[in-house]
Amino acid sequence: MRPNELYLSGCARRRGASGHLGISGHRRAIMALSCFAGVLLALPFWASPYRVSPHRGSPHGVSEPTGIDPRQALAELRRLGARKPFLTDSPDVYLEPKSLHRFFTERIYRKLQGNAYFGYDFDEGFLLAGNQVQIDVLKDLSPGACCQNAYRVALAQALQAQDLVIKPRAPHQIGVSIVGVERQETPTTLPGVMVEAYLRNTALKKSFFIRYGAGHPRGLPAAIRLSAEMLAVQIISRANTGQHSGRRIQG
Repeated sequence: MRPNELYLSGCARRRGASGHLGISGHRRAIMALSCFAGVLLALPFWASPYRVSPHRGSPHGVSEPTGIDPRQALAELRRLGARKPFLTDSPDVYLEPKSLHRFFTERIYRKLQGNAYFGYDFDEGFLLAGNQVQIDVLKDLSPGACCQNAYRVALAQALQAQDLVIKPRAPHQIGVSIVGVERQETPTTLPGVMVEAYLRNTALKKSFFIRYGAGHPRGLPAAIRLSAEMLAVQIISRANTGQHSGRRIQG
């Protein structure tokens, strides 16, 4: 186990079939987090100008740029920026129907829009006022249900890293459900998690809903950490101007 990685009791030696769940089947998409920009960036591994190199003499395991065609990169960026209805665009609807309707309702699914790289979301007008949040719900509905405790730890760490304070009666509620898990890496699959989450401002009675996947080549613990960090960024990116001035930018 690498330093700072979360240990998932019961998952280390478990074998199982890898489903789709938005993590596989997308050219091994690697989800990368950019807190500085306050956005989520997902770049397909094959299109990245830098790739991991196992050869010696390459600093930090990074090779030279591979010379991607700018027109190809531009077309890919347009595709990544596209927003389409979840029910007609997401492969999960027909490949992993059992991952649906266990947390979100049909009404929410009908309003989700986005793509399989960034996830699908629906915003009623959620705003973060101040820096106090509460973890209202955290469930693991995936087969085996072995990631709940690890995700709770990872989420608490991610929130604290952004100077968000967890309070039992905070006005901002966070609800998370793990609806799918990819445990094994294959030629077309990264270990990762698919989650459905909501953020709710109880004072405004406005919520934000999102379904997204996060995969990582270093394994399921790293993917869980990345997923939690992505959710924390979703929260602080919706802060009222000047209301959360104490937060740090994580580089």
